[in-house]
Amino acid sequence: MSSRLAPILSLLAAAGLLAACEREPPPVAPSAMPLSGGDGSLGWRGVLGCADCDGIDTSLALSRAGEQREYLLVETYLTEAGGERFIDQGLWRPQGGGLIRLESADGSQRVYAVQSDGRLQPRDGRGRRFARREGDVLSPIAAANDL
Repeated sequence: MSSRLAPILSLLAAAGLLAACEREPPPVAPSAMPLSGGDGSLGWRGVLGCADCDGIDTSLALSRAGEQREYLLVETYLTEAGGERFIDQGLWRPQGGGLIRLESADGSQRVYAVQSDGRLQPRDGRGRRFARREGDVLSPIAAANDL
């Protein structure tokens, strides 16, 4: 794992603590996103819908250092018996139309749309909305532009 991912893991751990305290973190303005320039990191969190579980607790952190753009995605599938955690990391890049494409180290890809309020919404590979999943969004949790 890259040494730059250590601060991202800290960011996600802090997000978990905030959620445990039931505090609502301040939203991050979309203009603060490191999509087109500047270094830093941002994170999002939310529970997404799941067809065969109670939900997917999802945390996503994007970081940028110069031209290097990395992400860390942690998903916990929530079930009655607990949860099963999956961690994915790789590179991200902005796309037109407010889309972000994640390219995993294993070759898989995911697409998210940046909403006007800074939230992220999962999209299909072409950037289209998923049917009946309008409420699936990840909310901004923190910004750390000094990483």
